[in-house]
Amino acid sequence: MLDDVFHSIARRWRWLVGVTILMTLLGLALGLLWPDRYTATASVTVESITIGEQTQDVNMETQRLVARSTEVLSIAAENVDDVSVAQLRGALQVNVPRGSQVLEFIVTAPSAEAAAEQANAIAEAYLEQRTAAVEERITEASATLTSTADELAAQAAGLAPDDPRRISLESQVQALQDQRAVLIATSFDAGALIDPAVAPTDTDKPKLYVFVAAGFFLGLFLGAFVALIRDRLARRGERAAEDVGLERAEPRTADDAAAVDLGSPASAGVRDVAPAGPGSSS
Repeated sequence: MLDDVFHSIARRWRWLVGVTILMTLLGLALGLLWPDRYTATASVTVESITIGEQTQDVNMETQRLVARSTEVLSIAAENVDDVSVAQLRGALQVNVPRGSQVLEFIVTAPSAEAAAEQANAIAEAYLEQRTAAVEERITEASATLTSTADELAAQAAGLAPDDPRRISLESQVQALQDQRAVLIATSFDAGALIDPAVAPTDTDKPKLYVFVAAGFFLGLFLGAFVALIRDRLARRGERAAEDVGLERAEPRTADDAAAVDLGSPASAGVRDVAPAGPGSSS
């Protein structure tokens, strides 16, 4: 079987060579036209945040999704020229190293400078958004404490100065005010840009010989397939022609020969001559 395949390809070697050369040239052209791409990475730590007496645990999968959110990318797009949120999202990949509280912002762009600039812009936008989110939560918590303290103070104002309930309410108001003071004075660290992106020196584009080699080996495969198919079709046509020739040259049987003889003019003349009977005249 393999010998038959090998001989079929060998008989049509011109197809094998032609397709291989064509695919190699296509690989070379693709390698020359393939655009350069550069990748830069910025790394950010994600810190746990304590609001009042509550410490929030960090869910890194949630933070990874936040890093790709429209809110973060919109901030980054404002700080980078000629780039949209959709373009940033398409160029961005966010990784979380195993067992860490670090986000890696990986950006691929047509130029090394653009890749580094966009990676740093997105990382800084993430920190800005995370800080703003924490500040908003602190503001909301402070407003809630103030509102509750005002309500209790209003209730206490309606009671007699020596009423035990007023003393209790005033104590609660003081406690809420102390909590609010601590909350406002609390400092927090949303994270830090620990490893800014730098412009890469090497492109992500494969070397030219990779394209040429890929085209060459793909050409060998396709060329062998085409040569095999062409040989099978040619052999099938040759067999069909041989069968037609055999049918035309095949000798006639005795019955066919007799039928032809009976149908010939000479045989017809013989049939027309009837034997003379007793009443026939000479």
